[in-house]
Amino acid sequence: MVPASSSSSVFHAVPHLCSAVPLFQPVRLAAALSVGSPSFAVSSGTFPATATALVPAAVNSRGLTVNPVPPAIVSPDRRVGRGRYGSREYAGGNHGSRVAMAMDLRSLKNANVADLHTLADAYDALCKAYSQYAADWKSGTADRVHGSEWTGPAATAAIPVLDGITDKLRAATIELGCIGRDLRDCADAFTLARSRLRQALLDARAKGLSVDECGTVSRPPSTNPYRAPDREAQQKAAAEEIGRRIGAALAEATSVDERLAEALKRYADHAADQSGLDVRTASADAYLAATGNAARRLNTPDKDAAPTEVNGWWKALGPEGQQWCVSHHPQAIGNLDGIPAEVRDRVNRAHLRTLMTGIMKKHDGHLPMTSHEKALYHLYGPIVRRLDKDGRDPASPRVLLLGLGSEGKGRAVLSYGNPDTATDISAYVPGITTDTHSLGTAGRVHDGTNEAENALSLYRAASRKAPAGHSVASIVWLGYDPPGMDLGAASTKAGRDGAPAYAKFLSGLRAGHEGRPPHITSIGHSYGSYLVGQATRLATRPGSYDAAPDDVIFLGSPGVGVDKASDLGMPGRVWVGAADNDVVTRLPSKFGIDPDERWYGRDPASRHFDANRFTVDNWSRGNPVDAHTKYLTGRGGPSLDNIAAIVTGSGDVELEGRR
Repeated sequence: MVPASSSSSVFHAVPHLCSAVPLFQPVRLAAALSVGSPSFAVSSGTFPATATALVPAAVNSRGLTVNPVPPAIVSPDRRVGRGRYGSREYAGGNHGSRVAMAMDLRSLKNANVADLHTLADAYDALCKAYSQYAADWKSGTADRVHGSEWTGPAATAAIPVLDGITDKLRAATIELGCIGRDLRDCADAFTLARSRLRQALLDARAKGLSVDECGTVSRPPSTNPYRAPDREAQQKAAAEEIGRRIGAALAEATSVDERLAEALKRYADHAADQSGLDVRTASADAYLAATGNAARRLNTPDKDAAPTEVNGWWKALGPEGQQWCVSHHPQAIGNLDGIPAEVRDRVNRAHLRTLMTGIMKKHDGHLPMTSHEKALYHLYGPIVRRLDKDGRDPASPRVLLLGLGSEGKGRAVLSYGNPDTATDISAYVPGITTDTHSLGTAGRVHDGTNEAENALSLYRAASRKAPAGHSVASIVWLGYDPPGMDLGAASTKAGRDGAPAYAKFLSGLRAGHEGRPPHITSIGHSYGSYLVGQATRLATRPGSYDAAPDDVIFLGSPGVGVDKASDLGMPGRVWVGAADNDVVTRLPSKFGIDPDERWYGRDPASRHFDANRFTVDNWSRGNPVDAHTKYLTGRGGPSLDNIAAIVTGSGDVELEGRR
């Protein structure tokens, strides 16, 4: 029998579940259909009516061979969850640190999780075969009876029986599908816990610490009398940190172990009392299996976790756990701030390739596409075209795809250069009407309306300005829904909604950076300047967990939501570029009282605002629309070089008087 306690080891429970679980009484279909027309008779046979009943069978009713149950994950005397040491409180000695443990350290370290995946694969194969049988039964028997216009006492007696069997087969199929999913989720989470443990043990060895089988972290005494106090303090802190990591890995594995054992026991109980043949019960199990928080099951940081926490979690996984996440759960890390840029690029490109390869071939071959495929092409096609150019021009840097999503009008974050290694990083937020088409390759790419080209222009200009030994990354961040040329542009809602995500993204740039801290410049153009202003306020407010940028640049701004540059909490580090004939920078306040008041607040180029205003081309020739779009192009006079000088800290920024 499956152990009654939900805290029993799953690796102890699985063999019992597969070999000794109480089965439903078989459904003898011939007997159930003994009434009615003989033309609908079904050959006699016994069919297990629940998922858990299928595993111990050598061959099921459709001739599907079931492999023997895999052996226990570890040897019986060291099986995970068996022979536990019990909970031990932390106790520091002269040279030792004991961590609280609820699971055998050696068993976790050496656990063979592949057997859980083997078992999950077996359940999935059985589910597929059983589902086909249920479909054959419904179409070949139940539906034919319902469509036969059969009436009379025999029909009245038989049809409810047929419908009952159909429901039972459906419920059994649902139950079977749940088990494979739960086993696989557990295997993933257990693999990550094992990887964290192994990485902690490797780090302990690298720091000269030792860990015994009971989880005691030992540090050798210092042999240098002059440095003994410092050495002792360092080693003690290191031992405590390693001890916490070991304890967390063991606790995580224990939790996963107990959760799955509880789930398997639930399936076994449903088999014993036949409640699993009820569609409502099976559907409830399916809901639990499908809607359980994936981040919690995998113990990944949730979407609100600070990027520093995410980065610490990632590093603690070690190479094995990191590769496991990339291979099995790329969707959980592609947009997670704090994950290394190269990793995000790899998983996002792979996702885009899987999603779009067939669609791009259809489009380019002028083949018919479904409405869904057309929508995906409209959303992601421009990004594919942009990435297809990557590597073709030796003079252009590699593009990293740091973010991708279908929310709203679409999400995309592109970086020219690697922000994890660059010394000088710019993160540019575009304004109204921007969408994924603004990041593609079609249309005019040098007039300032192509935002990917704007980021590339800044990369090149900043690379020319960068001091010796410096490197550059230029990012365009489309992580919000810019309003269109409609009433939405009159509202600050999109900027306020997008500001927290942008502030968190900048924090992720710092958290994932390698080497000395980078110089980060936040840039907002037009409506994007309002978002940047709000994000800066979030980052500089007391108690904020977000990391503020080093410099902030507002381009063609209609206001940033504050009255003075000092309200942003970055004295002397706020810069403004505003062409005199850029009509957006002169949009009056909705109240129309103060001549320096703009639509979203005080004019950032005004004396009252008190920012550093740098020179731009005022475009005495040309139209006001051109004046608003060319700040980041080579055709914008001194604007681009001044922005590049701020980004790289080269110091040669040309200033002009405030309004």
